[in-house]
Amino acid sequence: MPLSGATQVLIVGAGPNGLACAITLATLGIKATVVDERSERPYGAKGCLIHARTMEVLKTIGISDNLKDIGIQSKGIVFFGAANPILNVDIAGLSESATEFPYILLTPQSEAERVFEEFLIDRGVEVIRNRKVIGFRESSEEGLRVYLEDGSSVIASYVVGADGARSTVRSLAGIPFKDPSSNVMYDENPSSASFMLFTLADVVLNIHSSIHIPRDAISWHLNGRIMFCPLELPEKLRHFDAPGSSFWRIAIAIPPKSATIPPRHPDQVYLQNEIDIRKPWKESVHLDHLHTAATYRVRSAVAETFFKSVGNGKVLLVGDSAHVHSPSGGQGMNLGICDAVALGRAIAQHIESGDDAIFIDYSSRRKEIAMQVIQATKRMTEIINIPNGWRRRIASILMYAANWITPIRRKIAWRLSGLTYR
Repeated sequence: MPLSGATQVLIVGAGPNGLACAITLATLGIKATVVDERSERPYGAKGCLIHARTMEVLKTIGISDNLKDIGIQSKGIVFFGAANPILNVDIAGLSESATEFPYILLTPQSEAERVFEEFLIDRGVEVIRNRKVIGFRESSEEGLRVYLEDGSSVIASYVVGADGARSTVRSLAGIPFKDPSSNVMYDENPSSASFMLFTLADVVLNIHSSIHIPRDAISWHLNGRIMFCPLELPEKLRHFDAPGSSFWRIAIAIPPKSATIPPRHPDQVYLQNEIDIRKPWKESVHLDHLHTAATYRVRSAVAETFFKSVGNGKVLLVGDSAHVHSPSGGQGMNLGICDAVALGRAIAQHIESGDDAIFIDYSSRRKEIAMQVIQATKRMTEIINIPNGWRRRIASILMYAANWITPIRRKIAWRLSGLTYR
């Protein structure tokens, strides 16, 4: 059914960021229209960590309780050198006065989206799918006329770009999107040899009982450049629920100028071979089933501004539409959700006052945090990227020493959890 008429707020993109913005507006009595070009909610190896600060923000819009029971409450991240742990980022060790949510919630992004969408539907807001935005222009009425691929259009006072790193909304608004270090535009395509690659996969593993892998924390094996994150077994994979088998997100880092480039969608043979080569443990680990996998190029970019007036309409950006960075530390979905809640409140305030200073402040504050996250994830990626040998041994010694210095260990936990961005 074609979209027509007018809406106060049009949110383009029904990922966690677009949905969180719509929920925030709904709690403030503003009903947004949410469109997405996809026909159904996707499942893929995307975000799977929800940090403490994000849970705090979600509590303010009444949805944190809906999330707590859909995943694993992880104690934190354990970094391994060879077979032994060298640094334990202990989120569970944060005091009760630090946060109500002293854990990392491990759940696939698709599950968070499901919870968000059900929450919205209960409040009379539905995601309108198969609706691809292809253009907009100033309307003679209040706002922008937004055109969709099916030939329909809608007038909106506020257009929110929550449509990812290749954002159509950002592109139509003419907002530059560049790497803050190199000033290279995101849409430019330099040689893949200059980028680190990450293969992310959701898999069922059969792990020998002698392997002491944490089942309540994320494990980063730096010598092998491979990560293991425990997840709850999806309902559709219950037939794999057997002794020794469990469900995991794995991340495999491939440094720049690597001799081998992974396929865009790796198969089970490729992933098993990579696990065997990287040898996170002496005993073998068997990959019983590949659920989903994809390879991503690690790039950083930030929009010049997260807000732009177009005629008498307002264009606003959240999440990957506004910033992208390394997946190290699982900050992407978290930063985007916090953007979205802040933007929902800013839109409500602007509806009330009409003062563009509200959006200028939103853009400035959220961009400042995005820049901090980009720098932090770049540093973590550099640590992962250190080649084995004497440099890796020195890095491991320094990390092991940091593990015994409480203020340093606490500072790392504070930043990883997002609490530092309050």
